[in-house]
Amino acid sequence: MTTQLDKEKTFFLPFNMGKGEGVNAGAGNPSFEDKYSVSYMWEDILKKDTLIELITKFIFIESKEDKDQVTGKTKIKERIIFPRYHQLDVIRKTLDDLKVNKTSQNYLIQHSAGSGKTNSIAWLAHRLASLHDEDDKVIFDNVIIMTDRVVVDRQLQKAIMGLEHKVGLIRVMDDKCTSADLKLALESNTKIVVTTIQKFPYVVDLIKDGSNQTEVALKDKKFAVIIDEAHSSTAGKDMMAVTSTLSSTNDFYEQDVQDQLVQEIQSSGKQKNVSMFAFTATPKPTTLRLFGRPDKRGNYRAFHLYSMKQAIEEGFILDVLANYTTYETYYELNKKIDDDPELKTTEAKRQIAQQIDLDDTNIAQRTKIIIEHFRQHVMSELGNKAKAMVIMASRKAAMKYQQAFQKYIEEHHYTDMGLLVAFSGKVNLDDENEFTEASINGISEDRTAREFNKKDYRFLLVANKYQVGFDQPKLTAMYVMKKIAGVNAVQTLSRLNRICPPYEKTPFVLDFANSYADIEKAFAPYYTTTLLADTVNKQLVYNIVEKIEGFYVIDPMSVEGANLVLHKARIESRDKKKLNFYFGATEKKIKELDEVTQREVIVTLRRFVRCYEFLLQVSSLDDVELQKMYNYISCLLKYVNISRPGQGYDLAGKIKASNFAQKQTGSHTKGTKRSNPEVKLPMADEIELGEDKKKKLSAIIEEINQATGSNFDKDIAVKSMLQLRDLMMKSGDLRSSAKNNSEQDFELSYFDRIDDMLIEGLEHNKEFFTLLLNNNDLKKEVLGTFASEIYDSLREGSIINNNI
Repeated sequence: MTTQLDKEKTFFLPFNMGKGEGVNAGAGNPSFEDKYSVSYMWEDILKKDTLIELITKFIFIESKEDKDQVTGKTKIKERIIFPRYHQLDVIRKTLDDLKVNKTSQNYLIQHSAGSGKTNSIAWLAHRLASLHDEDDKVIFDNVIIMTDRVVVDRQLQKAIMGLEHKVGLIRVMDDKCTSADLKLALESNTKIVVTTIQKFPYVVDLIKDGSNQTEVALKDKKFAVIIDEAHSSTAGKDMMAVTSTLSSTNDFYEQDVQDQLVQEIQSSGKQKNVSMFAFTATPKPTTLRLFGRPDKRGNYRAFHLYSMKQAIEEGFILDVLANYTTYETYYELNKKIDDDPELKTTEAKRQIAQQIDLDDTNIAQRTKIIIEHFRQHVMSELGNKAKAMVIMASRKAAMKYQQAFQKYIEEHHYTDMGLLVAFSGKVNLDDENEFTEASINGISEDRTAREFNKKDYRFLLVANKYQVGFDQPKLTAMYVMKKIAGVNAVQTLSRLNRICPPYEKTPFVLDFANSYADIEKAFAPYYTTTLLADTVNKQLVYNIVEKIEGFYVIDPMSVEGANLVLHKARIESRDKKKLNFYFGATEKKIKELDEVTQREVIVTLRRFVRCYEFLLQVSSLDDVELQKMYNYISCLLKYVNISRPGQGYDLAGKIKASNFAQKQTGSHTKGTKRSNPEVKLPMADEIELGEDKKKKLSAIIEEINQATGSNFDKDIAVKSMLQLRDLMMKSGDLRSSAKNNSEQDFELSYFDRIDDMLIEGLEHNKEFFTLLLNNNDLKKEVLGTFASEIYDSLREGSIINNNI
């Protein structure tokens, strides 16, 4: 179908129902035994009632400015917007379900990129604003459209305002609006309110500090909350603030502390007067549990699905994995200092990786590859309008690559290769010069996206910014310089998937930091349907609390005292001093612990907060003592400042990288063909805190050198295993451990000593022991062979010595 006939420029859209379910969902129409697959057209779509519904409730005219690149004149282009089948279907099914369940359910809409999500949200919002039940009673008093972006998306604003409506029906909370404005809009007769999720925590405070009239104004209302791109922020404190603000159970006045704690618990999670409508292409496990519904097997899944597979097959988006090339950077490291300081392995690796990333030779090599690849394979695409995005690992990297790009372009006299950078905040390359996105580009930050759309600009170098939610159809290539995984990988690479009519677009990816297997794995849960296969275990929270109590750093009296202060109607300066005393006492106890235990305490506290916030929203958890602990710990984490252990030694200038080489390691053209729909909650399993082992700097460097291209001779393994066993047998620490522990407990200290033994034995067999240092799985397999033998021998020797 098409909404505009324009000779050879006519763009036909599929208007199919889709066929198959679950992992088989894709383009096309279902097969029926006794009728045609397209019979829905005359049985439904072309009927009088449906046509009237489409004309009055869906079809609208979109106006868009179009600037002539030759004359410079701007003219208004108009086109008719008509719903695709899945858009019509999700609105119908949602409204039918609401007439039965009213505000008792939540709705997760899993619609792929390219599904027309913005228009779907606009249509749904307008229908919900006037929806009545079978008794002709209004189901929702207010419809709130909520986005996670700091400023409400302009495209979303335009779509909402573009549909026919009465004056005063819609209020958009733009960047000039405050939380007080949002509070007034919720209290008033404004039917549709568009806002950001970040404003709600402040609305809660305004309601608590306001008058009884304020509380009553919201208490008796029913709300529909439409969430644009539901992900991590919808599972934490911001989402709790939304439910607390809109809850019909709110009654903040004339309550004692116990009543307030109960209120905090009751006003979290699904509220009887609030229905959530969460849109996302990539539902995380927490999103599925919060907004999804259990199927007949007990798995949580979306209420409505329009899959990535179907969107690709119908031609609305492109398969970004269909032209994917990976590169690996090889180099050698050498010390520039005589001393051999001990460092935490992960921190040392992080510093080394950062220095490699910012090395001038490395940057120059990659810059040449990127620019020449773009000129030879990408630039002529889309009628010579193709553009590229470069994903940087840091703001400093973006700055250095910008300078390298500029230098290379000028040296080669390329006149059509303009570039922009995008990052937040400031960056310093030295002590004198400070840069911002605006100072580098020569334009204000809010103009970057619009300027990039102009023909003069080809490259956009980004550090976190524009990796999500940036819609630029001319993006044809992406060059990846940092590790990306999971949902972030899908959202980042999906910047390339937009079609660009009337051109045939072929996306290209050159990845210097990730393997194709890892990227394919990241896409697998979102190719077709996504389902949550594990359950929430309340006992997990209680187990974490027991672990926290076992550290003996939080005084129960501090928890009680802090909660009394936190629930006072007005907190004064002397109250703040009390809180500082409570939190200071806890911080002091934490800092008395060793570095590893300090880190374990902080991670456990954060884990408790995350798990409790989530469980409070999805279960009937009703424990005032837990709520007190949560209130205390969530405030404590803002107060405590525990430095990360192992960062005290700066490697800057102390190592030197050389012999850089960029080698292509793979070229992949099969595209996205794998579906693995099952995901699990991150808090379902116990988090293991592997203790970082200290290694000599020389050993770390050797490990990295070996990992970046050298070949190992594994035939020496048998001899080396025997040498290694002899080293372990000489360890006094292991002899003491064998004497005083069971075999199971001995293995803990045994594997703790592995790296030390390997480093000690480097002079005996440097190549093989370095291999073991670099390969945890092989290390455990080799050394696990001797664990029982060494335990028996050392324990028997200890007993004999004692007897003598």
